[in-house]
Formats: sequence, structure tokens, C-alpha cells
Amino acid sequence: MSEKGPDYTVHSIERALAILECLARKPQGLGVTELGLLLRLHKSTVHRLLATLSAFGYVEQDSSTERYKLGRKVMLLGLELLENLDFRKEAKPYLRELVEISRETVQLAVLDGGEIVVVERDRSPEVVTVNLGLRAQVHCTAEGKVLLAHLPREEIIYILETQGMPQHTVNTITDLEYMLSHLEKVRLQGYAINAEELVEGMRSIAAPIFNHSGKTIAALSISGPTSRLTLERIGRLVTVLKEACEAISERLGYRPRGAEHQPEANSLSSLQ
Repeated sequence: MSEKGPDYTVHSIERALAILECLARKPQGLGVTELGLLLRLHKSTVHRLLATLSAFGYVEQDSSTERYKLGRKVMLLGLELLENLDFRKEAKPYLRELVEISRETVQLAVLDGGEIVVVERDRSPEVVTVNLGLRAQVHCTAEGKVLLAHLPREEIIYILETQGMPQHTVNTITDLEYMLSHLEKVRLQGYAINAEELVEGMRSIAAPIFNHSGKTIAALSISGPTSRLTLERIGRLVTVLKEACEAISERLGYRPRGAEHQPEANSLSSLQ
């Protein structure tokens, strides 16, 4: 017999969790009477549960208002969970789904020593594809431009001046001031395009992944030959790519401002 049914729940734990969930929705705090009314529990029961939660640091009482709020222990547990999340593991299912939708190579890259480093890759099933290295310069790759775009201006300049901006094709951006202006556009639109800037005949698009503190920790990209990855097709794939990055970021604890008022996103497959 399964042990997941209601007969195996512990009522006192259920009630304690209900209190925590109520307090999470009321940052200004709640009193014992208010909690009792909301949860349909007797004041004495609520008081005993709050006393236990308070003893272990999960709730705190404001001495001036006598209202209870979530304690620091809840925050610490949440931070520990977020810090221990493996962003590569969280991203893997989305790489596979993006390959199925786009039939192009999808990769996850991070910034390391002023270069991009590919940490995960799912290859295109097509016969004709692109051969991508594990490291590349930032100024001529979609992933690199996305990762640079969210850095402070001084750090961007330092990386570009230190690493250099050599020309690989006629489309490579080699002017620092133009690149800084270009990166501002990348940051505002939320994605970057590599328009044959590293290798002729290859395009890619990339979007950022954020962690719980709002820091850009990786870039997710779709790459393919220009014969398939046309500008028109890129316009359609950008929506799917950004949705995947938003979903991964959300799993890592990222919450953009106003997110609580946004409708639930559609699945990636619905945009295929």
C-alpha cells in the first residue's frame, strides 16, 4: 500500500507548514488570531505551533506589533537549496527539447578567463551541421556577447582589451566603441546573434541564464549553417530560446521584478 495518502500525514506538521505558507504571503506579519481565522484553527493550537517554530528559528515575533513573520532559518534553507542547484543538470532537459524543436546544435556556455567555455552540448541530428570548439572568444560569438552584455562597463572593456578583438570574417566586430553600443542593445533585447562573425556560413543565437541573485551565470545558444538558420527562422527561434532560458533561470530561483503578476508561460513544445 502506498504511504503517500492522507492517512499517513502528520496533522501537526501539516498545520505548521500551513502557517509558514501563510506568513510567506504576508511579509508584514500576522497575529495569532488572524492565523487562527485564516487556517480555521483554535488560537491555543496556533500559539503552540508558533512557539515551536519560533524556538527553531522558522518564525520570529515583532515585539512592537506582536505579529509573527518568517524567520531567518527559512531564508537560510532556501539559499542553501539554491546554492546547491546544479545549473548544468537543470538545463539539460531544455537543451534536448530545443534540439528537437530546432534540429540544430544547442549548447550551454560560461565565461572563463575572458573566453566562453562550453559546459554542455546537444548536437544537431542533421547530416550537415557545424563543428564547434569548447572555447572561443567573446567578441565574435553569440554566447560571449550575451555574457559580456550583463557585466559592468569597466569589466567589459578590460576583457575586450585584454583578449583582443581580432577579425575572423568580414562581419566580426573589431571596434571597441561600436561593440559597447552593440552590447547595450543585446542587454536590452535579451539575446544576441552571431551573424557569421566567427565562421562564414554559420549563425547562432544566445540568451542569458540568471541565478537566484540575478547574476548572469551562463548563456544558452542555438547554432547552425546559414542555409537553415535563416534570419526569418532566427526570429521565430528567439522566442523559444528565451522561454527556455527563463524556465531554467526560474528553476535556479530567479524572479524578475513583477514576475508574480505575470501569467504562467506556455510550454516550449507549444511554440514548435
